[in-house]
Amino acid sequence: MFENQQRQHVAKCPRCGEPHHYTEIKFPMINDRGSWLIECGKCSMHFVVHLRNPKESDPQRSKVVARFDNDVNPYDGTDPAPGASAVHNLDMNRETLRFNYANEPIYRCAKSDENLEVAAFAALLTTHPAIASQHGQAISQFLARRLPAVEHAVIAVSFACGCGQQHRALFYCPFRLDMSPPPPPEAMLLAHVSGVDLADRLTGIFTKTYLMDALEKLIVRWRLLSDQIVIAAPFVGHQFKTKEQRLEIWERLLGLLDADRTILLTRSAGYTEYKKALLASGLDHDMLVRFGLQNQIVSAGTKKQDFHAKVYIGIGERSEVLSGSPNIVAGKSLENASFAACNRARVDSRYLDPLGVKVPAPPPRASHHVVVESVEGGWRWNLVEGAVPITEAQGADQREGMES
Repeated sequence: MFENQQRQHVAKCPRCGEPHHYTEIKFPMINDRGSWLIECGKCSMHFVVHLRNPKESDPQRSKVVARFDNDVNPYDGTDPAPGASAVHNLDMNRETLRFNYANEPIYRCAKSDENLEVAAFAALLTTHPAIASQHGQAISQFLARRLPAVEHAVIAVSFACGCGQQHRALFYCPFRLDMSPPPPPEAMLLAHVSGVDLADRLTGIFTKTYLMDALEKLIVRWRLLSDQIVIAAPFVGHQFKTKEQRLEIWERLLGLLDADRTILLTRSAGYTEYKKALLASGLDHDMLVRFGLQNQIVSAGTKKQDFHAKVYIGIGERSEVLSGSPNIVAGKSLENASFAACNRARVDSRYLDPLGVKVPAPPPRASHHVVVESVEGGWRWNLVEGAVPITEAQGADQREGMES
């Protein structure tokens, strides 16, 4: 009843039409009125928007060059208003990243075949109070001191499976400094378990459903351990699905991916079907594009007609490739698949170059990450150099040389 309200706005530059997004905050009691002078990110023209609480509202990526409060220093300039503006509650780029422990596991013990996903989560649950305490202490130190930028908190949990072998699981979550509490165990994302041979687990004949569930878990893994993700499939869904079902498949996939680090390749018909399904749901894609509200992965997606390959890649110096016959759709029918780790040069020569996919340089990653782990019988947090931890497989690659 007395919570702050957020209103999403988009304002287009009056000269070039570039959309600028911002969030207006409305408090339950007293609200200031004021203005922002915004510099267009494309043509550098200045224009003015009027809004509540100009100090507390969030400009997102818009460049605010001056803020004005109507009671203190009201705006009295002559800069133009936006060319067009809209208030909306859409988020076509909302991420719904998750790790589903109920699905068939991809992390199984190489010796005993035990489900290590469930065992790792059980170990996380047992130790979570101590982990959350250290996570909170890390946040406090970052708020109090000048420390390097960090994107992720990585939780390292050791446990033994039924055969007695020791395993080490890596969970992760965003490292936020917005005073929100550390996430519950269910919100942690499982990115890696030692003592697992993914090439063995993901090479063979499987149902479509198993491979799509496996791809979701690999995307969770690659979001931490890889620099970029390539999704290349000629079809998303198939012709027997309704528009509503196709849109659900698209939205499930897009919600897993980071728009800044994903390259999507499919046929023109795939994008057309997505836009038709979106229109059937009541959203006009062309109108969304006008105001910069469209899904950015779809907007930047690459089209290719003459391919039937299906390949899904986590790109980095150590890259991982899932390939085979499955398009992006679940089902009972059987598909073949193979999984391999290889270096970036091999990914380029064997996969990306034949498909004609040009991968832009990835956005810079954070220089450090926070690790919470058990040290000498007690839980500790530590600031570690590098955007992500080095797994035992990556360490072996560095020592012995990777397949080329």
